[in-house]
Amino acid sequence: MIPIFEGSEWMDLLTYSEEFLKYIREYLILRVVFMIVILIIISFVINRSVDWFFRKSHLLEDEVEQTIQGVIRSALKYSSVTIVIVYLIGQFMNLKGLLAGAGIVGVVVGLAAQEVLKDILLGLVRLSDREFRVGNYVTFNGNNSGTIEEIGIRFMQIREWSGKLLTIPHGEVRTIQNFNKGKMRVIERMTVSYQEDPQKMKQLMEQVCSTCNERYSQCLLKMEDGSPEQEFQFIGITDLNPNQKYVGYELCMVGLVWPDDYFEVSRQVRFELLKVFHKHQINMPGMVLYNDPLNDQTLPDKV
Repeated sequence: MIPIFEGSEWMDLLTYSEEFLKYIREYLILRVVFMIVILIIISFVINRSVDWFFRKSHLLEDEVEQTIQGVIRSALKYSSVTIVIVYLIGQFMNLKGLLAGAGIVGVVVGLAAQEVLKDILLGLVRLSDREFRVGNYVTFNGNNSGTIEEIGIRFMQIREWSGKLLTIPHGEVRTIQNFNKGKMRVIERMTVSYQEDPQKMKQLMEQVCSTCNERYSQCLLKMEDGSPEQEFQFIGITDLNPNQKYVGYELCMVGLVWPDDYFEVSRQVRFELLKVFHKHQINMPGMVLYNDPLNDQTLPDKV
């Protein structure tokens, strides 16, 4: 049954409520705690509402939905912290006077927090440009690689293959290679000895291409009519003595595949190459050894 309050009970409830609010107004700590609790509740409701909407709607891809949720969580966190800080400042300083000197304060704050502002601005630009999404496998600055787990306004988190979680400010990211955007070309090169017949090697490479087209046809990138955009094919001899380290010639095969299948197909193509080369006992190239002239103590023969 729903409790029914009489007139006196309603008056007591209102009195208690007024006393509670008055008590909160008199004590700063309680006001701040009360504000923090309210902000946490609001953030929780918004995050739950967004999560429920995406689970029910299915309007966007999962990667896009996770990216949007990460940005919303980050924005709510920074907004809540900013509100609490501004409120605390307002308890000890005149905000109107502070705003009147906003020019000087802005310069001071800008100099003190330029790295933070830089990270936030670059994060907003990258999110608007859609350079990457949650779930993409990326390499940044040419050094570290991993799968993006979360994207915030200031940071993004990348999980390396080893399991390490990297938290990287947007301002530190200069170059990004995205392995999940558009198309990926499998490029495999093999270097063999000059003793091997080039015509024979061409036939073996074409045999590997035919095998890969048959076994991994579902991974090949398709055009609108369903035909592969570029099947695995032998390109030819692409280099002689590659990198000046090996005495031999380099063979190359390529194929366009779906981004999600790139790494697995690359491993399988290498396996097919090694199987054929091992079966036919193909000779690998010899390494060129150079003497360091600075450390060479032998004297040249007299002419």
